[in-house]
Amino acid sequence: MKGIQVQQLVGDELYGLELEVLAGSKGLSRKIYNPRIQKLGLVITGHMVYLHPHRVQILGNIEISYLRSLTETESKRIIRELCRNNVVCFIVSRNLKVPEFFLISAEERGIPLLRTKLVTSIFIERISKLLEEKLAPSTTVHGVLMDILGVGALIMGRPGIGKSENALELIMRGHRLVGDDAVRVKKIGAIDLYGEAPEMIKSLLEIRGVGIVDIRHLFGVSAVIDKKKIDLVIELFDWDTSLECERVGLKEDKYRVLSVDLPFVKIPISSGKNVSAIVELACRNFILRRQGINTAVELEKRMQRSMGEDMAE
Repeated sequence: MKGIQVQQLVGDELYGLELEVLAGSKGLSRKIYNPRIQKLGLVITGHMVYLHPHRVQILGNIEISYLRSLTETESKRIIRELCRNNVVCFIVSRNLKVPEFFLISAEERGIPLLRTKLVTSIFIERISKLLEEKLAPSTTVHGVLMDILGVGALIMGRPGIGKSENALELIMRGHRLVGDDAVRVKKIGAIDLYGEAPEMIKSLLEIRGVGIVDIRHLFGVSAVIDKKKIDLVIELFDWDTSLECERVGLKEDKYRVLSVDLPFVKIPISSGKNVSAIVELACRNFILRRQGINTAVELEKRMQRSMGEDMAE
C-alpha cells in the first residue's frame, strides 16, 4: 500500500504545516496510509472505542484544556490508554503546552508527538490537502496531456502515430502542454483525475527527427502548466476502411482510468488530415456539451420533426 512517513510532515515546506517534534522522534519513520485525520474530541474523555489509531490524531485547545482539568491520576490514565493504542502520530495545534506525562509516554512508545503554531481549523485544512494529494491512488499513462481551451485533453495512441507532433502544433496555436510520453494520473476525491509530468521530464517534448525540446524555454512559461484536471480522452488511430467510425456523434464512448469513466473520442489518422485542428474541435465540442448543447441530438430531433411533418401531409 502507498503511504508517507511522518517525517515527511515534519519536513514539509509546500503546504505550510510548520511542525516541530516534541517527542517520539524514533517513530518518525512510521507510515500514514489513511488520508483522513481525527480530532480526538470524545476520545480524550476516555471513549477509546471511537479512536482510529491509523489516522493522524489532532489535539486542539479543547483536548489539551480537558487533560489539564483532570486530576493527575486520571490524566495519566487517559494518556496511557491513548499511547497504548499505537497511534501513528499526535499533533498539537496552537503551540499549546503539552502535559509532561504525554511527552514521556510518547517517547517511551516511539509515537511521534508533533506541534504546530497554526490554529486547529487552518492546520486541519492544510494537512488534509497534503494527505489527500500524497495518498491519492495513481497510475502512469502513455500519452500527451494538454490544456486546450481550459479542457484537460489526454491524447493517446500507438508509439509514432504523431501525438507529440500534434501537441507541438497545438502549442503553436496557443494551447498549453502538461506532460509528454508518461503522464502521472492521480485520483483526487471520488471522480476527479489530475495529470502531471514526472519531475524529470516536465516541459519536455520529444519530436522525432529533432529530439527532446524544452517547451518552456522555446515558447515561454505560458506554454506549459504543471498540473491539469483530465476532462477528455482522445485516441489517435490509423485509418482503416474496414473500421466503422462515429459519423454523427450520438454515441458517447467512455475510457476508464482509476475506476473513473471519462468522455472518449477516437480520431482516425490519414495523410493530409489536420489532426491538431480536429483535436481542438473535439475540445470545443466537449465544452458545448458540458453547457448542454449537443449538436448531434439537436439534428436527430430536427429529423424526427421533419419526418413527422411529412407523414402528417
